[in-house]
Amino acid sequence: MDAEREAAKILDEAKAEAEKIKKEVEAKAQSVFTEAYEEAISEAERKAAELRRTAKENAEREAKSILQEAEKEVKEIQEKARKNLKAAIDIALQEILSGS
Repeated sequence: MDAEREAAKILDEAKAEAEKIKKEVEAKAQSVFTEAYEEAISEAERKAAELRRTAKENAEREAKSILQEAEKEVKEIQEKARKNLKAAIDIALQEILSGS
């Protein structure tokens, strides 16, 4: 019977050791998961910040281009208006001078 008790004792100790190892592994797994989760969140935040920065730069570049084009068109319209005004004045003067 001593051998049976010794075997039962060894089995109980082995079960206790296995349970201890299982709990340690579970705790370690949770720690690894938490670390990986936090790293993934951090990486997503960095990527989002980079995307916001890039989008802002692109929007600013596009706005600048649109503004430059608008300024160019305004100058063209102003030049056409000056030419039309000069032509209108010339016509008016010719009519006045011709006595019509």
